[in-house]
Amino acid sequence: MKRAFCVLFVLMATTGASPPRALPIPPIPPEILPSDQSAPLPDRDLRAPDDGGPRTRVSVQDFRVQRFYQGLGYAPGSHYATSEEKRPIQTPGLSVQVPLQ
Repeated sequence: MKRAFCVLFVLMATTGASPPRALPIPPIPPEILPSDQSAPLPDRDLRAPDDGGPRTRVSVQDFRVQRFYQGLGYAPGSHYATSEEKRPIQTPGLSVQVPLQ
C-alpha cells in the first residue's frame, strides 16, 4: 500500500511540474462585420428524392430449407436431419430481386 502511494505521489508531482502547453492563436474577427448577408440556415422544405418505383435489391439471406412433416415413423415436429441441416451455422447467400417492367 505504501509503495502504491509513493508511486502515485511521484507521478502526480512530475505531471504537475510539467511546463504549460502553448495554446493556438484564435482567429481574429474582421474589424467591420458584414451586415448585408444573413447567416446560412438549413432548408426546412427539403425533401428526400421520390422513389421512382421498384428497384433492384440485394440482401444476405440464410437459405435453410424448411421441411414439412412427412410421417416416416418420426414423432410430429421431428424428421431425419441431413448433413446440411446438422450445421449450427448455415453459409449465407446473396438474394437478388430484380423487378420486371
